[in-house]
Amino acid sequence: MPAETLMEGILEIPGANAVWIDPVTVLNRAYSLYQVSYSRYYSRASIENLNSSAYALSIGDELAGSEGGSRKRKRKKPYIPNEKEAMAKIRHQESRSAILEAHSLFMETRPPNYMENIPCSTTESPSPSTLGFSKASSEEVDLVQLAEVWQAPLFELSIQANSSLSCDSTACDLRCRGEMDTRQTPLFGSLVEQDEEEEVLAECAGCTFVLPRHSQFLISDVSNLRKLIPERPDCGYNLLLIDPPWENKSVHRKSLYPTLPNRQLLSLPIQKLAHSEGALIALWLTNREKLHQFVEKELFPAWGVELVASWYWLKLNSSGEMISPLDLQHHKPYECLLLGYLNGEKQEGASSEKGAVCLNTPPNKFVIMSIPGDHSRKPPIGCILLSH
Repeated sequence: MPAETLMEGILEIPGANAVWIDPVTVLNRAYSLYQVSYSRYYSRASIENLNSSAYALSIGDELAGSEGGSRKRKRKKPYIPNEKEAMAKIRHQESRSAILEAHSLFMETRPPNYMENIPCSTTESPSPSTLGFSKASSEEVDLVQLAEVWQAPLFELSIQANSSLSCDSTACDLRCRGEMDTRQTPLFGSLVEQDEEEEVLAECAGCTFVLPRHSQFLISDVSNLRKLIPERPDCGYNLLLIDPPWENKSVHRKSLYPTLPNRQLLSLPIQKLAHSEGALIALWLTNREKLHQFVEKELFPAWGVELVASWYWLKLNSSGEMISPLDLQHHKPYECLLLGYLNGEKQEGASSEKGAVCLNTPPNKFVIMSIPGDHSRKPPIGCILLSH
């Protein structure tokens, strides 16, 4: 039985508690005048990186270490894992069967040549795009670094009202756009709203960006999150998808992105952000047992969130294989997404004492499969979460 299209860009795997996602197709559903390109989404040439000699060497070293190698060595005493390592192994074993079953059924039922038909940065050669790139160089703008310079409070975002309607391509004529109505708003620390029926263009720091229709965003550190709190509780968010920059020695050493002390997450105003009738909270985290213990025993209780399901993002290459062996200790091919409910106020007629009844509880051990893009970029799963 072949895989079936659940919605554009998402394949439901028959017989499995799993889906396959084509992130670019899913993202493009939010746009009508512009398109996300595969070459930009997979900007790090992820397929080459996953098959590179350096990556293979790191995986090979871990495999050799776990198997003991071929040379004769002095026999060491059996290693006794500590408590957290033992719990991490148990947690992995609990997820292993669900992941293996989902992947096996995907490989059996996927449409012929489906993965190979997805363009990637090695085969796609579209016309160059200037969106998100500095005009002074070919490098993509790092907004995190830009926010750290002393001029950051001076940067303004110039939003072109209906600017996209007169543009025939990504590299639109700036003179044409200059004749249209624009509005200025601070780039950092300000809630930016885009209420148009179609996407619009915005410029800042020599870059052009596309703002999706009916969207809003806040570029800030956690100190300004209170600007997202609605004026009335019944106007709050019914879905909060959180991807924290968890403390990680490897990330810190490689300077990939700034991290946040875990305990600072305890002060996030989750209950004030959520809708008065309750909300679904989805939290990305790595496979470190320390983080799982922190979330389950401290973070979710502090937020008032009840854990209901664990999902897994399984990373595949263009051939459909896992990017690394499933049982590696430090390079597992999956990440975890914990789902929980923040129950709202008691609703009249609700049968639950904790609040309104959820009609579609998310399944446990659900597997999402996709080809990973840039570092730490998660697949777009909002459309799946909204059904719960």
